[in-house]
Amino acid sequence: MRLKKASFALLASAALVLGACSSADSGSKGAEGGDSSNSLPGSDVNRVDRDKLEKGGNLRLSISSMPTNYNYMQFDGTTADINKIYGFIAPANWKYAEDGTFKENKNYVESFKYDDTENGDVKQTVTLTLNPKAKWNSGRAIDYTDYKATWDACNDDSVDPEKANPDAQYLCGSTDGWKQISSIEQGKDQFEVVVKYNKKYPDWSANLSGVYPAEGFKDATTFNKGWTDLSKINNYFAGPFKVDSVDNAKGVITLKKNENWWGDEAILDTVTFSAMEVDATATAFANKELDVVDMIVDASTYELVKGRPDADIKTSASVQWRHFTVNSKAGVLADKALRQAIQKGINTDDIIASDLAGLPSAKMDMKLGNHFFMPNQKGYKDNSVKFDPEASKKEIEDLGYKMNDATKYYEKDGKVLGFKYLRLPDTPTSANEGASLQAQMKEIGVKVDFEDTTSKEFFTKIGAGEFETAAFTWQGTPYPMANIGQIYGPNSQMNYSGVDDPKIAEYMEKVASETDPDKRIELTNEADKVIWDNVMTIPIYYRATITAVPKNLANFGATAFETFPAEDIGYTK
Repeated sequence: MRLKKASFALLASAALVLGACSSADSGSKGAEGGDSSNSLPGSDVNRVDRDKLEKGGNLRLSISSMPTNYNYMQFDGTTADINKIYGFIAPANWKYAEDGTFKENKNYVESFKYDDTENGDVKQTVTLTLNPKAKWNSGRAIDYTDYKATWDACNDDSVDPEKANPDAQYLCGSTDGWKQISSIEQGKDQFEVVVKYNKKYPDWSANLSGVYPAEGFKDATTFNKGWTDLSKINNYFAGPFKVDSVDNAKGVITLKKNENWWGDEAILDTVTFSAMEVDATATAFANKELDVVDMIVDASTYELVKGRPDADIKTSASVQWRHFTVNSKAGVLADKALRQAIQKGINTDDIIASDLAGLPSAKMDMKLGNHFFMPNQKGYKDNSVKFDPEASKKEIEDLGYKMNDATKYYEKDGKVLGFKYLRLPDTPTSANEGASLQAQMKEIGVKVDFEDTTSKEFFTKIGAGEFETAAFTWQGTPYPMANIGQIYGPNSQMNYSGVDDPKIAEYMEKVASETDPDKRIELTNEADKVIWDNVMTIPIYYRATITAVPKNLANFGATAFETFPAEDIGYTK
């Protein structure tokens, strides 16, 4: 599963998520006879003061597969699984509230100052005062050199992912925010970090939301390839927990309390992550072999977890959204006009009904018509291309395709018009969306064949461009207008569509530096229309966060933005 939080950009997962979002504000109406999507709370968590929790215990979580790279800033490490693990072992500078606003996490940052006074080439300055007690597991204090190392690694947006040498170039998941920085320097001492920007960058707090050790970013080889064995890089982390053991054969990562942690002692003794297929998590939860099933996305899982006697189903808003990614480098899909015609033949309403059947969100209006804003966010505008199968067929015919009356598929030069869909047959969302796409394309004379794969291989194929169409999820953050270039930029390794449109690059720069909120929203929606026109990704719907936990689990549940410190998670007495 691929999910991202590094520099607060995007996240992805075949059965799960990948995207961009922010706090709930105002939004769309619910479906007739159902609830409004705005009825979803920002968080649904059993909040209990840490002093009232039972000390000890193990929290058993799942991941989709054993990660192959644990560097969250590196392209291959930008996954949902890494995000989940990092919540226990890696620095987090901010504590996010239910509405997406933030304040300092005093364990790492004692205070910050933002100064937008322009001084020559310096357009804004951010100063962080670090907690001098904060140390990497190596024992070295976290200081300005760590922030500088990340900037040194990820400030170059000219790297061509197809030609990059992993031993010579830092393959960052995103350079957004880092390329706007002109320098990171020491202030009055090593614990004062002075960050100067050569352009206005409103989302500065996204990049400075975490920190990584300079030792792990010392050269491109270490950055790209030196984070593959978690058992050997404990020194690269800092937090209330540390790695105790890694069993790749069994697919289990075990964390234990970090004896060098300087903050409040963790309530839990251990946390374990077990790699398992998504469809296995519900059974494991029902059998009390797993403590959490997060992002429940199908009715069978929902019904199974509800059957556990002590189950508590938590539901909140979310910034996850399902979509089709279209590979513009593959076969007939390289023709933009054809992609546009095909897009008109996709009825997302039918796909939504199939995916959400039997879930609490089925009665809500979850349709999505924007690549950046969710419908319950300020700035949302439905820029989607409307379903029009007749127009789709006419445009296909205008491109020279003729209907074969025997097969009912269009052909040209003796070849059937069609493309492949990369399917996870055992993942309900992937299977449902594939079946719907195949049926809808058949209605407009386009043949869709399935290419089946596993969750372990899914993103390997996506990253390598070995697909034609695929459906997965992007996960958003409190920064809906940050990191436009991560998915849609010309040089981004996460631009899986392969579209290189100079207009998008122009909007990337404008949105990144615009300080007027309303103008910034307007520019982002203009960029959204360009992305729709290029048919890079086709949003389908956004999700509710539906999470199953035992009733006695505290400070862990369903949230859109809010963060609960790992050291405060535990079980009630």
